[in-house]
Amino acid sequence: MRIKTRFTIHLALGLILWMLGTGLLIVIMLEGLLPVLGIHISMDDEGLVVGGIFGASTLLCIALFGWYFGGPLGFIMSWIHRLSQDIYKPPANVSKIYTRKGKLRMRFRLYREVLEHLQSLGSILQANEIERTQIEQAKQDWIAGISHDLKTPLTYIKGYSALLLNEQYEWSKEEAISFIREMDDKGKHMEELIQDLSLVTQLNRADGALPLQKTNQDLVEFTKRVVADISNNPQAGSYHLHFQADSPAIHVDFDSKFMQRILQNIMMNSVLHNPEHTDIYVQIADSGEHAVIRIKDNGVGMPAHTVEHLFHQYYRGTTTDSSSEGTGLGMAIVYKLVQAHDGTITVESEPSKGTTFTVLLPKKGLSSPGSEH
Repeated sequence: MRIKTRFTIHLALGLILWMLGTGLLIVIMLEGLLPVLGIHISMDDEGLVVGGIFGASTLLCIALFGWYFGGPLGFIMSWIHRLSQDIYKPPANVSKIYTRKGKLRMRFRLYREVLEHLQSLGSILQANEIERTQIEQAKQDWIAGISHDLKTPLTYIKGYSALLLNEQYEWSKEEAISFIREMDDKGKHMEELIQDLSLVTQLNRADGALPLQKTNQDLVEFTKRVVADISNNPQAGSYHLHFQADSPAIHVDFDSKFMQRILQNIMMNSVLHNPEHTDIYVQIADSGEHAVIRIKDNGVGMPAHTVEHLFHQYYRGTTTDSSSEGTGLGMAIVYKLVQAHDGTITVESEPSKGTTFTVLLPKKGLSSPGSEH
């Protein structure tokens, strides 16, 4: 029963009881109590007595209505005020609205749904506050990590440049080239970090638009080339990459640059967070409406906490003892880029049992702002 209907019924019953009670009281006073007390009133005074009884019963009715209907409203308003003050626990006197059997008292039962929603709202706000605090802390840690990640290569660049500029020593050509190569590597690393920051800023824009340049391509051949590129990466030299496709060709509309970023981030995640000689399997399948990309490894796996936060923007998780050199944006970028392609990504992992990423991409691209086909 809705609150409006319940309120109407209670109000109607209250008015009926008030009218019946007032009429009964008038009869008792005029026909019973006053004659018994030997008080005789004239016809003129009888109107005053009736008016007095009516007025008194009206005041009593107003007081009772205020207690019955207004009391719970006052309690609800005080609860809402507590929530507005970031106090999410129910009021200390909340037990008074329940009977000993744990049921709502009659006058509070009238607002049962409101009280249930307030209880639920308090729990949700408290959970949101905890999550906001955790995200803020993660954000601060992330900023500190990014500062460190940018400072480290910058220190190398400044050190090598100082050596090259040292007039007291003449470096050989081989030594100079070695220094310049190190500076170039550190510069590229800084460039990658800045690109991550720029891309995630673009993905976080209010309008959510991303200028995808989609073309219809063979996902099998494209993924095979990315796997080959990763295999030639020195960081992946000690890892075993395998490629398998159940169809010779699967055509999908996608943006080459961003799709390469998706695949590289997932595969390099398997490389960076697993010990050497780990097997990494890249499988492509055709499920009818979707193309399925499955990247799995037999590495160390991830605990449930890491899996839960893996796609969060400021999470810098690692499954090894080494510190992460990334921005903490890699998997968040993957998640948003897959969404921009109207696809979905999921991850399954258990410690010591490896990790599996599954990406579903629609074979027929959905029209979206900023995309070209």
